[in-house]
Amino acid sequence: MRRLAAILTIIGVCANGAALAAEQPVPVLDVAAVPYLDAAARAKYASFLLLNLPRAMAIASNGWYGGWGGGGTMENARAQALKLCTDRGGADCAVYAEDLQVVWRGQSAVLLPAVPGPLIETRDYAFVPDARYIWHGPQAARGVYVWAHGKGNAIDSRGAQPQAHVRAFNNAGFDIVRFDRSPTTDYVDDAADWLRKGLASLRTRGWHMVIAGGQSRGAWNSLQALDTPGLVDAVIAISPASFSGVATQEADLWRILHAARSPSARVAVVQFKGDPYVRDMSSRIAMLREALQTHAAASLVIDQPEGFTGHGGGGAPGFATRFAPCLLRFVTDPQPPTACTPPST
Repeated sequence: MRRLAAILTIIGVCANGAALAAEQPVPVLDVAAVPYLDAAARAKYASFLLLNLPRAMAIASNGWYGGWGGGGTMENARAQALKLCTDRGGADCAVYAEDLQVVWRGQSAVLLPAVPGPLIETRDYAFVPDARYIWHGPQAARGVYVWAHGKGNAIDSRGAQPQAHVRAFNNAGFDIVRFDRSPTTDYVDDAADWLRKGLASLRTRGWHMVIAGGQSRGAWNSLQALDTPGLVDAVIAISPASFSGVATQEADLWRILHAARSPSARVAVVQFKGDPYVRDMSSRIAMLREALQTHAAASLVIDQPEGFTGHGGGGAPGFATRFAPCLLRFVTDPQPPTACTPPST
């Protein structure tokens, strides 16, 4: 995976750390508890909470800070965070948070709920709670987000960290479960059947809300699950694609969307400029808008946002800070947004 490194920018974060603290008594999520920071810097700490692991945040007594995360090692994240803080003018920079813990001034790690092993495990696929996220359990969580990875040419993506926008859901109280598949048997319709079975099993375990999402083939399979009523409350499809062939993809996608039988589900789809798996992007966007208006309870199409290109645009630095709050609102708000407006600065 490409290393992601992000220098944080101010965003208006829906369900930011201060709000999350009321729902999640986890110190690292408590934006208000971070010392020295003014309101603008606290917004940057809220952005830090959207970075994937490993990550580190350093602060100084004069209010400067530095955050780094999304790839590499913890040692590198720690060093880069301290360097950013110092370069900006911090005279006594020290690391405040690492990964899911506050480490400020030797503070002991809090005991987080144990993350269970695979909920479902077979030769070909598994549903695995990801230990890089805070675990709540079916009775305490707001819901569960099942993330499905893409399918590269013979690339084994099992264990890969979900895209960073998923972290906004975890910060807001959702459990995160990976839908891992063996690359040797990961055929599109087989994987869709595995996903349906797994989602049905998760439903019986007590989660109040079930979200299916993914990248590329994982997104495609998530959309396929809409044909079975009651499996999902929402789908988040990032660059949906299938290796069945570029020439037939639009017809296949049209059939998938029109086969949806989940009238209460909300569906968000994200497409990027320069995606080689989309022959005619304007036609695809038009098809998505038309089909989702009649086959989903609410729909959101993020249409080729500026600053992000290619099939993997959803994994690019900055995508989560810009769009994760909107995706979270789309799934959870009583009146979901129909578009994602740029965050205020």
